[in-house]
Amino acid sequence: MAFFSAAFFGFVIIFLIIHHLAGEMFPRYQWVVRLLAGLSFFTYLSGIKIIFLIASALTVWSGALLIHQVGANGRIYRKSAGLSPEEKKAAKQKCRRTQRAYAAAIVIFNIALLVLVKYFLPVASHPIALPLGISFYSLMAVSYIIDVYGEKYEPQANFGKLLLYLCWFPQLIQGPINRYDLVEKDLYEPFRLHAPEFRYAFYMFLFGAVKKYALADLLAPAVNMCLNNNSQDKPGAYVFFGALLFAIEQYADFSGGIDMSMGISLLFGVRMNENFKQPYFSDSLAAFWRRWHISLGSFMRDYVFYPFVTTKPVSKMTKAVSKKFGAHAGRALTGGISNLIVFVLVGLWHGPQKHYIIWGLYNGLIIAISDALSPLASRINAFLHIREDGKGMHIFRIVRTFLIVVFAGYFDVIGRVRTGAACFINTFLHFDLPKGITMIGELFTGGTVSVQAFSAAALSLVLLVINSVIKERGGSVLEPLTVKRFYLRWIVYFALFGLLLYSFAVSSGIRGFMYAAF
Repeated sequence: MAFFSAAFFGFVIIFLIIHHLAGEMFPRYQWVVRLLAGLSFFTYLSGIKIIFLIASALTVWSGALLIHQVGANGRIYRKSAGLSPEEKKAAKQKCRRTQRAYAAAIVIFNIALLVLVKYFLPVASHPIALPLGISFYSLMAVSYIIDVYGEKYEPQANFGKLLLYLCWFPQLIQGPINRYDLVEKDLYEPFRLHAPEFRYAFYMFLFGAVKKYALADLLAPAVNMCLNNNSQDKPGAYVFFGALLFAIEQYADFSGGIDMSMGISLLFGVRMNENFKQPYFSDSLAAFWRRWHISLGSFMRDYVFYPFVTTKPVSKMTKAVSKKFGAHAGRALTGGISNLIVFVLVGLWHGPQKHYIIWGLYNGLIIAISDALSPLASRINAFLHIREDGKGMHIFRIVRTFLIVVFAGYFDVIGRVRTGAACFINTFLHFDLPKGITMIGELFTGGTVSVQAFSAAALSLVLLVINSVIKERGGSVLEPLTVKRFYLRWIVYFALFGLLLYSFAVSSGIRGFMYAAF
């Protein structure tokens, strides 16, 4: 059920009507309609594989309640008369060990289930056959149980409400990896849809569709031609052009899908977690990853990076290195190791193939080396009288970061590691610009991409850049649009919808979302 299909629109309209009626007649139980929508959507696309979702939901629901009860019982016991301070301390430590054991068992079960289903069962060779959104809801389940263990919030006593958190249908195809405490209120409280909210959600969905279908899908044939497994025999200029297009395609595909998901979710009153914040305006690779797939990055930061660097062995190592070589060296070493672990896991989250692991190592190593050499870079800039806070340096860093991300595409989209490495080398040693320009021209004359399709993609890219610049400067395009005069809104509506229809006419075919197999 594609986002831009009659079946999906029919599904949304039907449940919107039921949702509205429930809000009028039974507002306390309006969340049940959201749950039914999520379960219906999941079952339609994954069938019997819903058992994996139910298994995750049951373990984290019951486990969270058990962990909470153990803590409550421990607090009651420690208030008993006649206990010495030492006995109270011992009782508290025992209670935390028990809670930690339960939390660890539930986390291991859910991660093991994800690994088993995604990487070891026969369906691993056919990603589309995976249970819908398993990589998203598994991490959401893990974050929920860890947060309950950490007493960030109390567990949800209603199993249906916890299940809704995991199976809310707009998040299942693309994400984001929502945090329970950030969406809890919207998921369960009554909501009435008014005109401004409808307009905002509608335009968010429409602009996301333009990014996906009028930009990403129109660039896809050229990207596939430039970055196929025979790319190592092609000039570096040609492959670099393909990697450049891939950086645009990937962002438009993923962020466009997220916009569409968020727009649909807003129609039901649920504001999901932010997942993109103009990542191509980042001035470092670390900053890029704080702006790209924000929900995955924050998950890795909070549940992998920080827990690792705060363990006793790592803390001891940090102190020892800091004492001998300085505070920066200690922090850079442990931070670098942690980043390598995080990005290897991020690579594995994308898939078990070698090129994803290399892609993760590429990102982790660059961030680690950049952090380690930052004092040296500052001294060089001071020696050369370069202002680190100057506008020129800021632009240079943005361009540098973008190029680093473009080169990462060699290991992301090219299936064979050897081919990706050869393409990377050719970019620097065998760029061959004249031949590359000739081959790029053949993309249009050979029928890979029509001039009409490329023109539509170029126009969509201009709109995307304008929107990104306005947002980067703290402004908004969508919010003011919702209160403009009706004829201005309709002009924008027809322009975007016309561009979308034109892209369908010149496209070589509608493609699924890149992240839909996760």
